[in-house]
Amino acid sequence: MTDLTHRRSDNDQHETWHIYFGDVLIGTIGIRAGVPTGGDQWGWKLGFYPGMEPGTQRSGSSATFDEARAAFERAWQDVEPTLREDDFEAWRRDRDFHSWKYRMQAGGYRMPTQSANGWSRCFCGELIPIACELHVHTAHRGIGA
Repeated sequence: MTDLTHRRSDNDQHETWHIYFGDVLIGTIGIRAGVPTGGDQWGWKLGFYPGMEPGTQRSGSSATFDEARAAFERAWQDVEPTLREDDFEAWRRDRDFHSWKYRMQAGGYRMPTQSANGWSRCFCGELIPIACELHVHTAHRGIGA
């Protein structure tokens, strides 16, 4: 089993940690906004989409980061055995497609859906049709990692 890792979010205004299983972002642990000082200050959420069906996610709150992390790990021990590699792959494909799309937009490239004939040129130079998912997932695998 791959260990869980965490990385600090790049949001300087709010302490949030992204939790990863391998390269898949499976949840977060962070300070809750607007909570009275007497309430649990840390919240956690376990779930990713696509990959996990809506309603199967888990969440909770705790007084400290360590308690939130322990609760997250307990929830992960229950959820992880129910997941298949296909569930993680669905998330990776979605991540890569969206990263590719944003790079196309940032570079001023038209999407195939924006052309009258349904074809466009990728930033890598290849001519791509509307059904461009195969191109994205072969030529640009891991672009969002």
